[in-house]
Amino acid sequence: MLVFVEKSLPLHEIIGQHQASDDMEPNVFLSNGILEIEVATIGAELQSIRRVAAPTEYLWQGDPAYWNRRAPVLFPITGKVWNNTACIDGQCCTLTQHGFVRDMPFTKVVDEDRHLAFSVRATEASRAVWPFDFELRIDYTLLRNVLTVGWSVTNHDHRVMPFQIGAHPAFLYPRFKPDDAVHGFLSFNTDGPLVSTRIAPGGFADSETFDVEIPADGLLPLTNDTFHCDTILDTTGRINRITLHDRNGRPFVTVEHTMPVTALWSPCGGCAPFICIEPWHGCCDPTGYEGEFARRHFVETVASGETWSTTYKIIIE
Repeated sequence: MLVFVEKSLPLHEIIGQHQASDDMEPNVFLSNGILEIEVATIGAELQSIRRVAAPTEYLWQGDPAYWNRRAPVLFPITGKVWNNTACIDGQCCTLTQHGFVRDMPFTKVVDEDRHLAFSVRATEASRAVWPFDFELRIDYTLLRNVLTVGWSVTNHDHRVMPFQIGAHPAFLYPRFKPDDAVHGFLSFNTDGPLVSTRIAPGGFADSETFDVEIPADGLLPLTNDTFHCDTILDTTGRINRITLHDRNGRPFVTVEHTMPVTALWSPCGGCAPFICIEPWHGCCDPTGYEGEFARRHFVETVASGETWSTTYKIIIE
């Protein structure tokens, strides 16, 4: 069985004094009578999405035998930077895959009917690896069968801040059986094949692309071999609505967004019971890239004293 445990900076190096688990705030729940979500204060990470009437779990539950996370928020990078090094105005910063915010403790700032919000601000420890005074707010809002996730990045620094941000939610295959030939299907808002950037060894973007052919019925079958390519990475911006269907073709969950990059991933070789549908404002470095971080592909910027924001939706079908 494939064991895939993501690594980042040691937790105590990021969260400072919040080292003991007893110091951590308990998970927070939100319900609108149709859906219920659970959010951890570490990383403001979704832990669960369930229907209230029929307690079906939609979100992967983080078994480290496959992948030990559930739906981390990726910031200030998505993917990897070459040699784990980002160049900021000539200063070299060490950043591991997907950044460090997913391991920081957030503060709950809104707890209202159908709306939760969490915020985190740069610390002395975070500035040692990312030299900006930033604030990240994550909002969760329930309306009927739709969960809207909002991100707001505020720059409290004296200079323009480049950054990347992305979502990494993992969705369970309905009634998963590892020996099934097909675990489910994906459908998309666009016609024709998907055009994927090839992932080079080490997790970097290749200059080559390949086509993922979609059958005439519009349903891409998901098998144990689908992700032998590692990741299906669309950087064309054509995909902004992705639906996961069960083995019978019935819609299960949809991710809707307006971001320029969509990553689809599941650990290959372990017959994993989930698929990640990931909208990103960002992308991994090309192999060998050693230029300024601000000139990376799909980098966003926010001016001093300003706030950048966006949203995406998870629709329970």
